[in-house]
Amino acid sequence: ACQSGDFNPSILDGLTTQGLAIDKTNWALAIDEPPFEAYVTTTGITFTFGGLRINERGETQDLSDRSIPGLYAAGELVGGLFVENYPGGSGLTAGTVFGKLAGENAAVYAVSNAA
Repeated sequence: ACQSGDFNPSILDGLTTQGLAIDKTNWALAIDEPPFEAYVTTTGITFTFGGLRINERGETQDLSDRSIPGLYAAGELVGGLFVENYPGGSGLTAGTVFGKLAGENAAVYAVSNAA
């Protein structure tokens, strides 16, 4: 049941689901033949194209580009790193680099503001 020629996602092939409250993909396939297997899963998110603004020390910035005292961010939580797509592995790299910077600076902040 594949389209002949180049794939064109705008061409419907009649495989859309019917009778659901939320429409599903046109290419949905029924899971109706055993054996069936089930796995416990949890939701998550790989990355976003938005997030918190930080400075070079990993300090989170407010809307006026002022540091928010004691609030540091790193990894996929940080915005402005990618637009439209991101290269594989770059999320781990960003998490490592910004995590180190934010962690070091958060430690300095914590020590200097200890009660």
